[in-house]
Amino acid sequence: MISPRLAFFICSFILTLSPHAPLFANHQQRCISHSEQTTIIDKTYHYLNSSFCQPALWFDDFFVDERISEDSQAGTMVRWYNDFSLDEDKNFRYKTKLTARVHLPKVTHKLKLVFESDAEDAVINLFPNKNEPAENSLGLRYDWVVKEQQSLNVKVTIKPSIEMRYRYTIPLSEYFISRITQKIYQKKKLTGSATLLDFDVAISENFLFRWTNFVKIETKDRLELGSGFTLYQFISTTQAFSYKTSVTAQEKPNHYISNYHLSLNYRQNIFRKWFYYELTPELNWNKEQTTPRESEASLTLRLEVLFNNI
Repeated sequence: MISPRLAFFICSFILTLSPHAPLFANHQQRCISHSEQTTIIDKTYHYLNSSFCQPALWFDDFFVDERISEDSQAGTMVRWYNDFSLDEDKNFRYKTKLTARVHLPKVTHKLKLVFESDAEDAVINLFPNKNEPAENSLGLRYDWVVKEQQSLNVKVTIKPSIEMRYRYTIPLSEYFISRITQKIYQKKKLTGSATLLDFDVAISENFLFRWTNFVKIETKDRLELGSGFTLYQFISTTQAFSYKTSVTAQEKPNHYISNYHLSLNYRQNIFRKWFYYELTPELNWNKEQTTPRESEASLTLRLEVLFNNI
């Protein structure tokens, strides 16, 4: 059986050179407008769409990135995916996850019933941490502020936990935006804050470069930080690539690099508008505080069902 480490490079080479994945795809409409065809994006993002007409919004929508879905006023979103992973030691792993966001009937649209984890998938994928599995919890979220460039919401779950999240987006030019997200949370006896800073640069109509930085501080004298790069590539309205690399570090209680990450993600919408699959070869070099660094190569197939405004 071929090892996932070798499969990583084979998949990267084949997918990149595939005749169905041209380096520069031909397409006409790259700006996402507010229409009935829009899945997650709504009028909240009309300002950014008109002043920052480039791939950022399309990629965040296609990859279901929380940077846009969290700020959207779209009604109901149900996402269920199943991951089938094989590592270089031929260990097979299966993971399933269901997340949902539903408007409560006869209640203001600012209040939603949610079933989701505290950690955002986009952050987990760029900065994987196998020691902190993200578990879903049922709760209520109130979208206090939903404006063109900023949002503020509060979430309370049955864990119990409470979280306040604020996001502000600054279009610096037609091709360059910055975004800051600040979270403050309380989980039982654990208090923490997480800051996420993004910079998006449109290289061309087909490529978007994103630099992401995060800092997380928690009680019990813990400080974690990381920096990562993502390159998105548009292929067609149903296909896209994302290339990721990142480094994660623990600053307290001890200083060390906890992980180096390298991955390639291919995502395609097939059969129905609500069905997707992803193929992700990745390499991680993990280290614990008292153990030597270990490398791990894996290959993951994801099958995903995504419904919006059902």
